[in-house]
Amino acid sequence: MTSMMTVLIAGLPEGAELESVRARVHSSPHFRIVAHAYEPRIALAQARVLFPDIAVITRHLPHPEADLDRYRLLRDLRALDPPTGIILRRDAGEPDRPLGPGAEPLEGAIHEVRRGEPDALWEALVTIGRRRATCDTDPTGL
Repeated sequence: MTSMMTVLIAGLPEGAELESVRARVHSSPHFRIVAHAYEPRIALAQARVLFPDIAVITRHLPHPEADLDRYRLLRDLRALDPPTGIILRRDAGEPDRPLGPGAEPLEGAIHEVRRGEPDALWEALVTIGRRRATCDTDPTGL
């Protein structure tokens, strides 16, 4: 991976968890956070301007409407051209079922990790970054 990958973080408020994610992303010169938004609609607006390579999405509120918002964000990011690679950070007790159609894990395109697992986050960043660096920008986008 020789080029820098841009990263959007969505769903985390300012605080210790966001700083932990930022630190993990910035632990390599190959990844740079270009935007952060707590609300999915703001994250999507940023993505439509910045076209990030990767989005790290965390559930911003623990209720069904937040899951729907998170799914819509994932779907809309994957519909960009080229599609944004997704890292979906799931809560510890959250079921492993897909958020909706087209949101299933897909190597190099959509990865799921558990909150609090920085090594899994790192592995997902590297996998998506390598895929995008090879110019295979994931033709299977939604």
